[in-house]
Amino acid sequence: MTPKQRWIILGGLLSATLVAGYLIDDEPVPEKTKRKGSVASKSAASSAAESRRVGAKERTTELAAAPLNFPEPAPLEAVDESKTEEGTKPIDPFRNKSWYVAPPPPKPPKPTAPPLPFQYLGKLSEGGETRVFLNHQGKHIIAKVGDVINGTYSVEEISGGQMTFLYQPLNEKQVLGIGSDK
Repeated sequence: MTPKQRWIILGGLLSATLVAGYLIDDEPVPEKTKRKGSVASKSAASSAAESRRVGAKERTTELAAAPLNFPEPAPLEAVDESKTEEGTKPIDPFRNKSWYVAPPPPKPPKPTAPPLPFQYLGKLSEGGETRVFLNHQGKHIIAKVGDVINGTYSVEEISGGQMTFLYQPLNEKQVLGIGSDK
């Protein structure tokens, strides 16, 4: 930007400010301070400004000290809001206008048994009966067919390298691998 352009812009802004100041000054000037073709004295200008300040302070204190008068609310009558004067229901202007009908929520999944809490430790086959050694939360359990463990698991079958449990609350079978039958 050249210095000439800069001075043109600054001059334009100055003239716009002066025009705005002239147009905005629409306060009535007291008769004492009006000029009659001569230059106003410094004391007249300062007294006019002082009188404006005092007047503004008086107006603000009057507004601040004025009591607030609110009208009394009308007494509430027992009005049925669900019906209008004609006896029809009012129309809600904010209602949903979509024709889409949401599908019903899906059915909750069928409950399932928790994973088996047992760890296989070993087994013992003696006299045609097989006993399996299990670890359950740090406790060692010896189980055979027909035993009920903790009131929730019953041993259904021990054969073919698998031990079958029945989870009694849901009547669901679960299998634990126990190795081969050798």
